[in-house]
Amino acid sequence: MVENNALSQASSDATSFQYTVEEQFLAAKTGVEVDCEDAIYVGPHFIAVIDGATSKTSRRWDGQTGGRIGATVLRDAFGTLPPDATARQAVDQLTMALQQLYEQHKVVDIMQSDPVQRAVASFIAVSFFRKEVWLVGDCQCLLNQEHIVNTKEVDRITSLARSMFLEAEIAQGKSLDQLRQEDTGRAFIFPLLERQMIFQNNPSAGQYWFPVLDGFHVPDEGIRVLPLPEDITTIVLASDGYPVLKETLVSSEQALQELLVEDPLLFRKCLSTKGMVSGNSSYDDRAYVKIHMVKNR
Repeated sequence: MVENNALSQASSDATSFQYTVEEQFLAAKTGVEVDCEDAIYVGPHFIAVIDGATSKTSRRWDGQTGGRIGATVLRDAFGTLPPDATARQAVDQLTMALQQLYEQHKVVDIMQSDPVQRAVASFIAVSFFRKEVWLVGDCQCLLNQEHIVNTKEVDRITSLARSMFLEAEIAQGKSLDQLRQEDTGRAFIFPLLERQMIFQNNPSAGQYWFPVLDGFHVPDEGIRVLPLPEDITTIVLASDGYPVLKETLVSSEQALQELLVEDPLLFRKCLSTKGMVSGNSSYDDRAYVKIHMVKNR
């Protein structure tokens, strides 16, 4: 769904920004809306893209996967943030919203001891009062065409391992169609995907640690804060469902489709921990918001 011309204004000093949401799009990789584990929040003080992590267990929260419930809870929590919240305050309040989910389901102790069970998400947001972009996890943005993304060393490692395994499968006679029906590379790295949860929000893990929102404390060094450039005119926020992020939704979608035609398993041209399953429309859910900014004095 694309929505246009959502107009608002925010200010923290004599300079204010008037902004218009020019494009907004949300899609599930399955093509079924209720499966989507990404979410978008658009409000007068914040705009955010939230990327719920693909669940690694069969646990359901009132019938929803951890990724979907996590994205939904965080989307709703953005609407309760004070307009002047700092990034640290916002992350703490969002974290508390997930903690309350665990309390409602009486599973706090389970979530504490077993990170794989948690509802996990990343996000990227614009705070218009603070004139900042905030990132926790692996979402991305364009600020006046400058591409900014958070990458994870664990994803690089597991993507390479999956790529190598799939190449070995092909060398032994399997076809791409067979591997799209049953991604044995994904199955090969799945134990690592489960085990890497030990490293989330854990800087003592060194190069393997990574920040996420999961209902537990996010270290300061896991919260990335970017001041909006003085000459900002365009902001694009997106989840990592777009391996190539462009200035328009049409061009971002076109780049995605070209990649999926050339490398549907995402193990050669663009390495990923998962590819496009037969019958799906993409390899991952995706969210995209384009904001046009005008500075007033």
